[in-house]
Amino acid sequence: MNPASGYTLLVVDDDKSSHIIIKKLIGEKYALLHAKEAQQAINILSERKVDLILSDIHMPGMSGLEFLEALRNDSEKTDIPILLITSMPTVEKEQKAMDLGAKDFIKKELFHRNPEEVLQRIEMKLVSNLNIPDLTSKLAKNQKILTREMMVYMESKDFLDVSMKFCNLIAKLFELDHLSFWKLSKKEPNLLVTVGLEVPMHYKPEDLYTELVFRRMIKDRKPYYTNNIFNSRKGVFVDGSREEGLPSEIGVPMFAVTESELIKNEMKIPDTSPVFGYMLMKRSKVFSTKEYAVISKLVIRCSTMLWRLYKTM
Repeated sequence: MNPASGYTLLVVDDDKSSHIIIKKLIGEKYALLHAKEAQQAINILSERKVDLILSDIHMPGMSGLEFLEALRNDSEKTDIPILLITSMPTVEKEQKAMDLGAKDFIKKELFHRNPEEVLQRIEMKLVSNLNIPDLTSKLAKNQKILTREMMVYMESKDFLDVSMKFCNLIAKLFELDHLSFWKLSKKEPNLLVTVGLEVPMHYKPEDLYTELVFRRMIKDRKPYYTNNIFNSRKGVFVDGSREEGLPSEIGVPMFAVTESELIKNEMKIPDTSPVFGYMLMKRSKVFSTKEYAVISKLVIRCSTMLWRLYKTM
């Protein structure tokens, strides 16, 4: 049977039963490759493209942590997201794994007790793993921090709590002077989160729908950025931004699509998915093209997680 997605996962575990359980759980959604120990996994990785690795942390010979460290030192494999499977993680081992680049741990008991949680963690890892070439070390680091922290935030399963933490982290990592997250509806937008400078006092929520750049974004279903809204006026609440000295702006639409739906559509937003949110970011410093690419893609990808939480409210 062909998998529902075009993604290939490598399972590394010396326990045969783990391979059987994982195949039964996700074998219909993803193509699976299997290795009994780390060196066999390395051999497979030298010949096959893999989108995500599920590796046991306790294995004979090269341990899961040593395997992880070896991959992180390989320039061709360092960006492959890894989920470590363990039955008894320690704080020390968790921290070392995080330092080496592991995105998360999955306890073996979850495969039996809560398989849906396992699927969601795998989907979150695939969705949040961006492939943007030639990033500066700072941008690459910020991207990894954001995706790693989102995995932690999502454990609360609270839409407003995760939204607030997500917005605060973006503002901090990318040195934003203003960030606002709007939940959109047919009648009027609802301002959910504001970080940094507030929206101008005279600006009513419904005024957002009169902004030409916002209406164009909704029509085109694409993010935008500008480094000179004062003259071009291609921004939102331009006059207030001029007063605060914020000429640079990024606006990103957030779509009503879950991680699973995005993966099924080869990481492309389905044409039928409506825009459910809007994230507006402003600062006094200009945005580089690479910054814009990282920020806009991270917001769009991570908004799939927020949408999933919103649907359960």
